[in-house]
Amino acid sequence: MKKTLRLLFIVIALMSMSSSLLLAQEPVLPKRAVNKDQSAQSQRQIDEQLARSFYNNKEYDKAAELYQQLYINYRYYYHFSQYIECLLFLERYDDAEKDLKSFIRNDNSTNKWKAQVNLAYVYQKNSSSDKVEKYLKKLINELPEDKNVYLQVANMLRSKDFDEYAIMVYDKGANIPSMNHKFFMEKALAYQSMLNFEKATENYLLQLETDPDDYELIKSRLSFMLRYDVDGSVVDDMRMALLKKTQERPDDVLFSELLVWFALQMKDYEIALNQEIALDRRFNDREYDINYLAIIARDNEQYDIALAAYDYIIKKSKEGAFYPEAVVGKTEVEYIKSSDVDDKDFYESFEQRIMNECNELGISDKTIPLLIIRAEILTFKLNEIETAIELLNDNLDININRYNKSKLKMLLADIYLYKDEVWEATLLYSQVDKSMKEEPIGHEARFKNAQLRYFIGEFDWSLAVLNILKSATSKLIANDAMSLSLLISDNLEYDTIALQRLAKADFYMYQKKYELAEKMLDSINIYNPNEVSMPYLLIRKAQIALDRDEYQLADSLYKRVYQGYSDSYIADKALLENAILLEKYLNNKEAAMECYAKLIDEYTASVYVAQARNAYRRLREN
Repeated sequence: MKKTLRLLFIVIALMSMSSSLLLAQEPVLPKRAVNKDQSAQSQRQIDEQLARSFYNNKEYDKAAELYQQLYINYRYYYHFSQYIECLLFLERYDDAEKDLKSFIRNDNSTNKWKAQVNLAYVYQKNSSSDKVEKYLKKLINELPEDKNVYLQVANMLRSKDFDEYAIMVYDKGANIPSMNHKFFMEKALAYQSMLNFEKATENYLLQLETDPDDYELIKSRLSFMLRYDVDGSVVDDMRMALLKKTQERPDDVLFSELLVWFALQMKDYEIALNQEIALDRRFNDREYDINYLAIIARDNEQYDIALAAYDYIIKKSKEGAFYPEAVVGKTEVEYIKSSDVDDKDFYESFEQRIMNECNELGISDKTIPLLIIRAEILTFKLNEIETAIELLNDNLDININRYNKSKLKMLLADIYLYKDEVWEATLLYSQVDKSMKEEPIGHEARFKNAQLRYFIGEFDWSLAVLNILKSATSKLIANDAMSLSLLISDNLEYDTIALQRLAKADFYMYQKKYELAEKMLDSINIYNPNEVSMPYLLIRKAQIALDRDEYQLADSLYKRVYQGYSDSYIADKALLENAILLEKYLNNKEAAMECYAKLIDEYTASVYVAQARNAYRRLREN
C-alpha cells in the first residue's frame, strides 16, 4: 500500500512542478546545421514515431538503435536520454556509463547536469550504491549558482527517485543569497512523495509564511495529503504543525484560518470554534463564520459545540447581525436535545421562554422555527391543542414567504390529524400539495395525505399516490413511500382484515394512544396471525416499548423481526433501529456494531446501508 501511495504522490508532484521542468526539456541548439528540407523533417517524425512504438512494445534493442541515430542526426537531448533508458532496460550498464561520460565531457549546456543525474541512476541500477552517493554529492557541490539549474537538476533527481538528494539541492540553493528563493514548495512536494508528511506540512506552512498569496494552493495540497492518509499519520502531523504555527504566529490570520479549515475537515468542531472566537475577539468580523460553524456542528449532532457557538453570538450583542439566527438556532438545538425529556414543568418553562423570544424578535421568516417549536410543545408535550391551533391560525395571514406558510399549514394539519379531525387535516395537506407541487414540502404533504388515507382504510387511494411518490426527488419521501406501499400491497393481497387493524394501530400510535394501539396489534396476533403481518406487528410493539423506556423488551422484539423474519421487507429497518437502541440506550457498543455489520453484509440493497456504514465507522474509530 505504501509503495502504491508513494508512486501516486510522485506522479502528482511531478505534475505540479514549476515551468522550469518544461524548460529543462527544451532541446539545445544543434551543434551542426540540420537539413530543414521538408522531406527531412518528415523523416525525423517517422523515425521518432517508430522509435516510440518500439519502446512502448518493449523492443528496446530496436528503439535504442533508432534513438541513437536520431541523436546523432539532430542533437536533441531527449533522443539521447531515451537511448540511455533503452540501454538500462537491456541491462547494458557499461555502454550506458561510457556514453554518458562521453556526453558529459563534451557538453557545456544544462543538459550536462541532467546527464550526470542519469549517470548516477546507471550506477544505482548496476548496484553501485557507493558510487551513487559520492557522485551525487560531488555533482551538488559543483552546481553553478543559477536558480534554473537548481530547479532542473532537482526535478531530474526526483524523476529518478533521488528525492533525498533533491532536498540537498533545495537546501543548498536556499542558502545562496543571489537566488533569493527558499524552495519551500519544492521541498514540500519532495517530502510528500517520500511520505514524510511532517516535513511536507512544515515546508508548506513556511511557504505560506513567505507568500500568503499561495493560501488556496497550499490548502489544496494539504487536502490532497489528507485524502490519502492510510494510517492517520498525516492528520497527527498536520494538527501538531498547525497548532505550533498558530502559537508561534498568533497575529497571522492565515494560519488561524488554516487551522479552522483543518479542524472542519477532521470534524474537530471544538478547535474550529475556539479559533473562530479568538479571531472574532481580535477583528470583530467572524459572526457569520461562527453561526455557520454552529449549523455544521448541529447537523453533525455536535449539539454542545453548536450551543456554545450560538451562546457566544447571543452574549456578544443583541444588536449583532446574527443575533436573531443565534436565538433561533439555540432554541432549535435545545429542542432537539430535549426529545427524551418527559417533564411537564420543563416544557412549560421552555414554552414560556419561546413565547418571550417571539415577542422580542417578532414573527417573521427568520423566526418561524420558534413558532413551530412552540406549537409542537403545546400540542404534543402540554396537550394544549386548541391553543396551538389558534396560534398557528393567527399567523397564517402574516407577511411570510410561501414556504414558511406551507410549513405552518403542514403542522396545523398534523395537529388536526392528532386531534382526530381527519378532513380538516386532509384539506390542509391538499392545499400545501397544490401550492408547492414540485417542491420537497409538496411531496411531503402528498405523502402525509396518502398516509392519512391509509390510517382510515382507503388503501387503494393511498397506494395509487404512494406508487407515484416512489420516484419523488426527495430520497427520504421516496423511501417512506416505498415502505408504506410495500406494507399495504403485501397485506392487501394476503389479509385485508389484518391490514385494517394494522392501519388502525398505526393511527393510534401517531396519536400516542399506545394502549389502544397495543390492543389492536394483539387482536391481529389473536385473530389474524400470518407471516406477512407478524413482522410489522412486532416492530410496532418494539417502537411502543421504546417510547415507554422498556429498552430490554424493545431489544428482544427487534431481534424477533430480523431473526424470525429475515426475508421481510422491514428486517433491515429492525436491524437499524435495534442498533440505535443498543448504542444510545443500552450502551452496548459491540452489539450495536454487530447489528450495523449484519445490515451492511446481508442487506446490501437496503436504503439504510449508508447510514449503517457511517455509524459502524464512527463506533469503530471512537
